[in-house]
Amino acid sequence: MNKLEFLGMRTVRLVFLLMCVSLGLTAQVNRVGVKNEWTTDLNKTNFNLWQYQALTPRDAFKAINRPKFYNEERAKENYKGDENVVVVSQGREHKAYPMEFLMFHQVINDRIGGMPIAITYCPLTDAVKVYERRFEKNGFQRELVFAPSGMIRMSNIILYDEQSESWWQQYTGKCETGELRNQQLVERGCIRMTLNQFYENCKYGLVLRFDEKDELLPYGINPYYKYDNVLTEKPLYLNHMPNERLMPMERIVTLYLRGDRMIYPLEEVRKKKVINDTPKDMYVTIFYIDGSKSMLEEREIKQSKVIGSAVAYSALYDGVWLTFSYKNGYYIDEQSQSEWNMMGECIKGHFKGGKLTPISTSQSFAFPELEFYSNSLIYSINW
Repeated sequence: MNKLEFLGMRTVRLVFLLMCVSLGLTAQVNRVGVKNEWTTDLNKTNFNLWQYQALTPRDAFKAINRPKFYNEERAKENYKGDENVVVVSQGREHKAYPMEFLMFHQVINDRIGGMPIAITYCPLTDAVKVYERRFEKNGFQRELVFAPSGMIRMSNIILYDEQSESWWQQYTGKCETGELRNQQLVERGCIRMTLNQFYENCKYGLVLRFDEKDELLPYGINPYYKYDNVLTEKPLYLNHMPNERLMPMERIVTLYLRGDRMIYPLEEVRKKKVINDTPKDMYVTIFYIDGSKSMLEEREIKQSKVIGSAVAYSALYDGVWLTFSYKNGYYIDEQSQSEWNMMGECIKGHFKGGKLTPISTSQSFAFPELEFYSNSLIYSINW
């Protein structure tokens, strides 16, 4: 293949992908094509198939399998310090996945601590979800490999597993159609931050290699220009008006507490820097993490506004209920004046070397949480 042919193929593919994900009003939704190209057992489904919308061919977005990683030195040679990353941890093992990969691949199949996991991202809901890919059925362990299906339901992407081609809702981790119907994946926590923050807190962490990129894809570009407008009343491809308990495009942090779900608006966390709360009679602290940018505002992601993120921990440590405040880049417990970092590790003071117990959290727009979990509780809001 000569250079002109290569450039021609590159141009065609870029145009195709950008058309697939553009927010143009002329975008076509195929409600019939979900029955084509699949070996899925469509007789096993929890609702009518018309709820699925086929936006792109199933191979338009390619999952990343068996990823390779850089150490700190190589990562800093290939990425800028303000790169948005999603961090998954298991014990002392920490891995960071740049969000620009997830924008165009939507699924990364990997392992951490020996556990197979899937790191997934839905731009329409701005939801990063990490799930264990191994589960038990009929007394046997099954390990799945996930990929984007090209379909959505309720403005949230649908994943499929390569083993049975069952269809899974990305936001809930539940299989809704196919052989594995009603199977529920175990969700794992993750934290959004910048690359600099990752290495300030995870010295020996690993970062997805730059050369895992597909050279034909426009990484760093946001196909969903100005999508995260908080004044938007109806999200793209949602076929009804959303729940009115919160503004649909407001960013939230959701905590999973003793079988219930508690919503905290990210803007409230940002203003206070730290929230100390006792939902469900649990001692909880939520740390705001400044730095990460919106993936869905400006055309070039690096030009987008900083929105930050949040992480939650149990505030009960060593038999003591700790309450925190924010000062000079660290979180200070009022009981001992010890300093803690965003990873919940005490780095200075009476509790040095200690680590808070993380609480499973996720970050997204408000509408998917209220669509899929209408009974979610909401942290006190002053309207």
